[in-house]
This record gives sequence, C-alpha cells and structure tokens, in this order.
Amino acid sequence: MGKFKKLLALLFAGLFLCIVAGSLLIVYVSSTLPKLMTVADYDPLVISEVFDRNNNKIGEFFRERRTVIPFDKIPKQMVNAFVSAEDSSFFEHGGVNYFAILRAFAANLKAGKKVQGGSTITQQTAKTLLLSSEKTYIRKIKDMLLAHKMEQNLSKQDILYLYLNQIYLGQGAYGIAEAAKVYFRKNLNQLTIGEMAMIAGLPQAPSRYSPVAHPRAAKERQIYVLNRMAEEKYISKDEAKKFIEEPISVYIKKDYDDTIAPYFLETVRQYLVKVLGEDQVLNKGLVIKTPLDMVLQQKAQADVRQGLQELDKRQGYRGATKNLSDTKDIADLLLKTRDSLYDNKVQKRTIFKDGSTDAPGALSLDKKSGQKNIPAYVDLNEIVDGVVVKVDDVTGLVQVRFAEGKGLIDLDTMKWAHKPNLESTTPVPEITKPSEALKVGDVIRVKVVDEIFSSSRLNELIAKQKKLQGKNYQPMELPNFKDFARLELEQEPLVEGSLISFDLASGAVLSLVGGYNFEKSEFNRALQAARQTGSSFKPIVYAAALDSGFAPNSVLMDAPVVFEQKIGDEEGQANIDEVKKWKPGNYESKFGGDILFRNALIRSKNIPTIRILEKVGVERTATYARRLGIFSPLNMDLSLGLGSSGVTLYEMTKAFSVFAVGGKRFRPIFINSVTSAQGQELLSQASLDSRYEKELEQINKNFEEQRLAYLEAKKENNETLVKRTPPFFFDDPDQLISQQTAYLMDSIMTGVVAEPGGTGGAARSLGKILAGKTGTTNGYFDAWFIGFSPQIATGVWVGFDDEKTLGRAETGGRAALPIWINYMQEALKDLPSKPFDVPPNIVFVSIDNDTGKLASASSKNVVRQAFLEGTGPASAKGGESENQESVPQE
Repeated sequence: MGKFKKLLALLFAGLFLCIVAGSLLIVYVSSTLPKLMTVADYDPLVISEVFDRNNNKIGEFFRERRTVIPFDKIPKQMVNAFVSAEDSSFFEHGGVNYFAILRAFAANLKAGKKVQGGSTITQQTAKTLLLSSEKTYIRKIKDMLLAHKMEQNLSKQDILYLYLNQIYLGQGAYGIAEAAKVYFRKNLNQLTIGEMAMIAGLPQAPSRYSPVAHPRAAKERQIYVLNRMAEEKYISKDEAKKFIEEPISVYIKKDYDDTIAPYFLETVRQYLVKVLGEDQVLNKGLVIKTPLDMVLQQKAQADVRQGLQELDKRQGYRGATKNLSDTKDIADLLLKTRDSLYDNKVQKRTIFKDGSTDAPGALSLDKKSGQKNIPAYVDLNEIVDGVVVKVDDVTGLVQVRFAEGKGLIDLDTMKWAHKPNLESTTPVPEITKPSEALKVGDVIRVKVVDEIFSSSRLNELIAKQKKLQGKNYQPMELPNFKDFARLELEQEPLVEGSLISFDLASGAVLSLVGGYNFEKSEFNRALQAARQTGSSFKPIVYAAALDSGFAPNSVLMDAPVVFEQKIGDEEGQANIDEVKKWKPGNYESKFGGDILFRNALIRSKNIPTIRILEKVGVERTATYARRLGIFSPLNMDLSLGLGSSGVTLYEMTKAFSVFAVGGKRFRPIFINSVTSAQGQELLSQASLDSRYEKELEQINKNFEEQRLAYLEAKKENNETLVKRTPPFFFDDPDQLISQQTAYLMDSIMTGVVAEPGGTGGAARSLGKILAGKTGTTNGYFDAWFIGFSPQIATGVWVGFDDEKTLGRAETGGRAALPIWINYMQEALKDLPSKPFDVPPNIVFVSIDNDTGKLASASSKNVVRQAFLEGTGPASAKGGESENQESVPQE
C-alpha cells in the first residue's frame, strides 16, 4: 500500500510538473507572438501594373501577385465554398476546433502519414499573416494561441477578409480576386458557383490540385467542395449535380504577354526601384502609365527578329542543334514541342466531369495516326523545332516532322545553308543539294510557311517522280504534295540588334527593343551598348560645318589624301611627340573629284567629310556632338568624323531627333505617371535621360554656364567672346542649335532617302518625306540606320556582341535599314506625309547639283535646295549669281 501511495504521489508530481512546464511553455510562446494587427493595419503585398499609352496592360512588378478586394465585394457563395471546404464550423468555434484536431490526429495515425489537417480558417489566417510556415509543434501552438487572440479582437468577417485576400492559390495567385483573374480571367462577381468551388478547393494543396497542371485532381477536389456546400445547405443537391456535370474552362496563360516589351519593362523597373524603392515597386500596387505603344512595340520586336534572321541566313548555316537516331528520343522531342506550342497558343483548357480535358493526348509516330499538315496550335510563319525524316538529293526535298505536323523543305529555299565564312571577301557558293546541309535525324528550326506544299519547281518534281517510278529509286512518300506543309529552314541568330523609336511631338518612347531574346540576354543594346557609329555620325560633322561657314552647295574635293595629326585627348590636349598618319578611303574605293557639300553627305563620302572636319576642327565638332546629347567618350582625332567613337543607339537617335524638332532639346519620355494604390501621384513624367544623370549633369551645367556668359558678352558687346563661342546659345535654354541649321540638316538628309545615290534610298518605298543616315563601320562590324519623319524618329543598330564582322557587304543599308523600313511602315501608316516646318530666314533655290551654281537651261541635274538667307548661289532678293567659296573663310 505504501508503494502504491508513493507511485501515485510520483504520478501526481509528474502531472503537476507537466502542467507547470506546459503553462510556462504557453507563457513563453505567448510572449514571442507577433503583435496582433487590426484590419486597418493590413498592408499586403500587391501587384504594381504597367500600362501603355492606350491603357493596355504590358507588365507587372510584384513579389506576390495579389489584388485586395473588400469583404462586401466578395460573393457570398465564395465565402460559403471556402467555409464548406476548409472549416464548416468556422462561425461557431473560438479560433481552434479541438475535435477536428483529434479527428485529424487519429486519421493521420491510422494512415501512417499526414492525410488530414485540423487547422481552422482562423489558424490558417494567423499562420499566413503573422507566422512562418515551418512545420513544428511550437509553430502549431503559436497559431492556436494567436487564433484565439484573433477571435477575441476581430470579427468573423474581418478574419475572412484577411484570409481570402492573403491565401496562396497556385499559379502565382495570392487571394481569391487574383485567382479569379488567373484561372478564369473574370472578376469575382462574374464567377459561377462551379468556378468558385474549384478555387475553394485549392488551399489544401495549390500545386496538387491545380486545374492547370492536374485537371483530374482539381475536378475531384471541386466535386468534394460542391458536395460539402450541398451538405451545409448552401446549395441544393440538384445545383451541386449541375455544376459537377458542367464543363469548366480554365486559362493556362496569363492575360498579357510579358515578352512584348521586356527590355522596356526592365528599364522602367530599374528606374522606379532607384527612385521609389524596391518595396514600393514590388509590393505596393502602383499604377504605372507609360507612353509605349503596344502595337508598335510588337511590330518593332517582330521586325528586329525578322531582320536578324534574314541576316543570319546570309551568313550561312551553322548546322543542326543535335541529331537523334532513337525513335523514342524523336517522339519525346516532338511531344515536348507539341505541348510547349499548345500551352502557348491554346490559352484555355476545358475540364469535363470525369476530369478529362480537351488537351491533346499522346503523340504517335505512326504514319496512319491522322497526322495533319499543320496542327491548329501552330501559326503560319511561326518558327518551330522539327526532326529531319528524309533527305532526297534527287528531288531536292527534305521531309520534316514538327510536333503533330509534317512538311517539306525545298532546296530552292535553303540554298543559303552553306557553311559560314564571314571573313570571305567573295560570295560563298550556294549549296546544290540538301545533303550538303542536312541528314536524317537532325533537329532543326523550320518556319511553317503554308499549309500545302508548293514550289516553283512543282510540275518538275511531279514529272521527275513519274519518270523515276519502277527504277531503283525509292522516292519520298509524296503521292500528294497537298499532304505536306511548306516549310523553310531557319536557325536561331547569333547576331544581335536593337531599335528605339520616339514620338517627336510628345517625346514619348514608342518602342524599345534591346536585343533578339531577353531570356537569353538582358543586356539592353539600345541603351547600354556603346558601338562605333560609322557614317551615321557624319550629320553631326556637317551640322558643325554649316555653323562654321559651309553651305549646302560648298564644293569639296573627293580625292585620295594622307592626313597627319597630333594625337590628343578629348579635351584637345595634343601629345606633340605623337603624330598619326592616316589615309582614309571611300566605301567603294572610288573618288569623284569635286562634289557638293550636300551630296557628300547624301552619298556618304569619307574623304570630303574628313576635309570638312579638318577645317572645322575636331574639338569644335566634338562640342557639337555634346550639344546634341552625345555623352559617350569621343576619339579626338580625324577618325571622329567617320564614327570611330563608341556611342549608344539612344544617344544617336536622340541627337537626330534634335535636328527633327528644329534644334530644340529633346527629352525622350518613358514614364508618364506613377500613382499609389490609393490614387496619390508619386511621380510625374520621367525621361530616359535620368538614366544617364552622371554623364549628362556636368555637360549640361557647362553648356548653361557658357550660354549665360555668351548672352552677357552679347549684351556688353564683347565681340571677341561672341565670335569665339560656337553659334548655338540662345535666350531659350532649350534651343540647342539654330532652327535654320537644324532645318538645313533635315533638308540635306531627306536626300539620303529621296535622291539617286542616297544610301537610304530603299526607304523611298514608304512614300513619305523622310530624312536619315546609314552607318557602317570598318570590317562590317556595326550597321546603323537612324532616320525620321516630321512625326517619328527611329534608330536601328545591328552587330555581334563580341564585335566581329557581320560578313561581306553587310552595310547599314543592307542590315539595319530593312528593319527600319518595316517598322516605320506601321508607325507612319496613319500619319500624313508632311514636310518639315520651315523656320524664318530660309530660302529655296534651284541649283545645278553638279556645280552648286544657280540652275540654268543647260543644267542636267537640278535640285531644289534650302539655304540660309544670303548664303546661296542667288541672293534672297532675287537672283543674281554669286561666287560661292569652296571652303569657308577663316
């Protein structure tokens, strides 16, 4: 008996110690709980959205994709669906359902693993909002204690509001409002009960029950939720049956394409993070309005890609990505291609009562499997992966499988597929048979051109097949050419390119393409790549010359010459011990003798340009470049005039824009406004110049000091200082060069497009008044075209990142100009063809384009040229001939 009492005493003592320890643990855990928030304190992470000029959504910045919605805007049946699925006694318990915990414990013990949870909605809310997601007993005790606190301080509606806005529901969607958009592209009040039930089935395991990834499991879970709603009397059994049997369509892709403007969006994000902070940009639901035009951006993206693909073909074929011989490997590749194409094109999927979907099933290599020429999920002109099935040198045809499609490549369209030899100074011979480039099993890129194969050689091919029948020739299985799509061989370009386009009236950045593929390289070549500009720099030289006494009809000498120059730095400090000898040449190694100033630029002559630069001065020309917005380091020797300096496409296009807008300062705008989720304006217009504050600040400061000093000297009649100062300082601080000089440059550069011999002549096809300049660097490393109408300025650059040759004859007119033309065709299609605004003190004179003198009856080549009043071959008063100096007087 004594032993029993001792044992009982020990038992009670142990129990007491457990109670004390448990109490102490609860007290300790309670002391570590986070401060309980009120609903007013709820500050969730929400999406910042980016819009184009027409209010089209083009991007999002976020850590959690969430849209917060007030409780009174949440449909009642959505609440009922979640309560039925997650916590049917939610409105009765005080935060913790102990019976549910015991029931879950027993079920999990029986199963030997976790198959059931006992957490209430309140506990889930506590865990999601205030606790970590670690799976420990301490964390479980914490969320139970915190749930009790929440029930004491918050109403049931408050708890549901927090829960339904905070919970993660898969596919990157946080909260029910975002889930409705992601899965169904609907607002909450547009959802059916069946759709609500599918969303309500997600919290337990968003990935396992995803209707996108696991439609059968999602349907089973939806059925469970609907039956629970019926059991709880929120809907009738007949309604539950109706929604169970009703097919449900789920979107598998978000409602905008974030690949349209990735370089632009990244530029916006970087700037806003710098100015407003990462927390604001990623978490606070900003509304960001930009001037980008989504239609033009899509066109720009497509045109850059197309231009680079065409250039890449001219360089030759680098070969298949790999070769497959195993049938299973081929089937796997085709299946992977099929699924990728399908998911990208077919944006929604229908889930039926049994969990099956309308998605395609297994892919068979069986030739009798009902294979189509082009599957519905492949667009014409789309480039896809394919596998070479047969190569026939006799007919010159290659048979290819792509996803569930089949097609033929004709030798006629793949003669370009010779081995690359970019260093060759002569054209590389075309291939004469398909086997020179392809073999069976090659994994290749093909463009799907037409649903039915056609060829200029079609009749010849049919005749050849008939002739060869019965001989020891096994023709490709082509009983009907109509059973095959027409394909063309493609490859992923290695060459890169960029494009930037401005609205000249508003300063808006209309489109920006920083490279071929943002996923492969985020380096923004429009804003970050400083590349040699070649002849596209020449207009800056000629603008400086116009302000130094040259005129459009000044006569220059185009003949071989050797220049000697002391080598100096950008500040003009020469090293007298170093002298550089240099013999420049023209592109075609031809010299034309006397040539007019205007024609030297139009035809992009190098020798006359260097003669101009030598007369005007390198330092003065560099000052003009700085005045027009060029901030990159410049080579301070005569090679400056031929574009030897590395400059970004942004700088060059902005400089040309100054010409286009009458010499005014041009500030490209890439953000119109930024407002908070509450509607407060946080930021007004932002210019891309802000990206280069360090580079531009000192330049602009120096110019403003010089401008004020010039105006003061002018006021005090200090002729010495006035004459020494470049003539580009005005009362208006935003007038960078004179209106007249800008207009004369516009006038001359229209000749680059409009006149015979102009290097941009291909742009005449647009039928608009256009001005511009090509650029090509030594060895064909870089190709440029920068041009403008009175409404829009656009620049294009093409080149390799690692600075190597683009190949023989890949000039700005061949590599960059076609991209520019294709883009500007869309950009200008609804705009009138209008002339550039003519400023005061400009006169127009018909001149002999060979001599520069006043046109006469004997003139064979007459042009109408603008002149600054008093400088042309005839005076403004009407008509007496003047002797025009071939170079300006000192």
